[in-house]
Amino acid sequence: MKEHIEQWEQGDGPVLLHGQAGTGKTSLVEALANDLGYELVETNASDVRTKKKLKSELKEATRQASFFGSQKLILIDEVDGMGVSDRGGTQELNRIVDESRFPVVMTANDAYDSKIRSLREKSKMIEIGSVHTNSITAHLKQVLEEEGISYEENAVKRIARQAGGQMRSAINDLESVARGREELTTDDLGSLGYRDSEKDVFEALKIVFKTTTARTASQATDDLDEDADTFMQWLRENVPREYQKERDVAEAYNRISQADVFNGRIRSTQNWKLLKYVYLLSTVGVALGKEEKYEGWTRYQYPSKIQRMGASRASRNKLQELGKKLGERLHVSSKDSKQMMPFLSRVIAHNPEVAEQLDLSDEQVEFIQEF
Repeated sequence: MKEHIEQWEQGDGPVLLHGQAGTGKTSLVEALANDLGYELVETNASDVRTKKKLKSELKEATRQASFFGSQKLILIDEVDGMGVSDRGGTQELNRIVDESRFPVVMTANDAYDSKIRSLREKSKMIEIGSVHTNSITAHLKQVLEEEGISYEENAVKRIARQAGGQMRSAINDLESVARGREELTTDDLGSLGYRDSEKDVFEALKIVFKTTTARTASQATDDLDEDADTFMQWLRENVPREYQKERDVAEAYNRISQADVFNGRIRSTQNWKLLKYVYLLSTVGVALGKEEKYEGWTRYQYPSKIQRMGASRASRNKLQELGKKLGERLHVSSKDSKQMMPFLSRVIAHNPEVAEQLDLSDEQVEFIQEF
């Protein structure tokens, strides 16, 4: 990529960096711009989708010289987030890339998405592979040592393995379990059991908090293996960490409150058609509640309730065992059975015989009543 950018001339194609999320695509471009002394102009194609927005926010940047007299590098993140239905956005992006006076680098999680075929065909393809587990382990150890935190070898390796080749996810996980500790042990990793999602929940939070478009926000939880109630807990915990204006914080909590009302109606009526409103209010509602996007990186925190539930390996194992047992008896998945636990807690409180019908032990009943 460095050679391509240094030798780039107007009319040459862009670079398309592709690979799964959390492997350093954006960071790589930022580092290259810094090393070359180029001014970096960065935009996210998932947020700037329409022809009008592309013209107003990107096109001029690819034509005008830098105010600082330096060369420019144009970064367009997440081009696979665009679609053919985005009112001419993809076509306009093609024109902008073709006419740019400066080198362009695009990133995508899935470069072979049919929606960006025209962009892919004109690009120099560079794949960023998953980070090797050994490399993640070494970096996490470096972080812990610089933070003055002692650690068990197996604890660090487990975090690295669970990250699935994503350095960002590994660092987020490490911070969530190690912050405030003097020592990290395998017994401290209970809360990581809740991170079994195809899409990292930290990434979903970032999408909701950083985007200003309804379409992008609504897609935040598409591949997230977390139920709506759990995701609302993540939002409740992290809204004040992300939003700085009191008005934005209040508006976000208002939307979460409205989502919780629908969640309560689902529990009382079992009308699961209402679930779409829970997700819309939690994602689109919270995203569009802010007046403007906040720049910079935010340190997201595990919800306190999840921390309590996952404080030990024993509670994690207990939840898995109970979820499987309830799933078999209720003919639902383990994930769905976990989502029903708050409802079951109320049912059992009023009808203790239900616990017997489900063949639940006293310990399991007590565990359910914690929800």
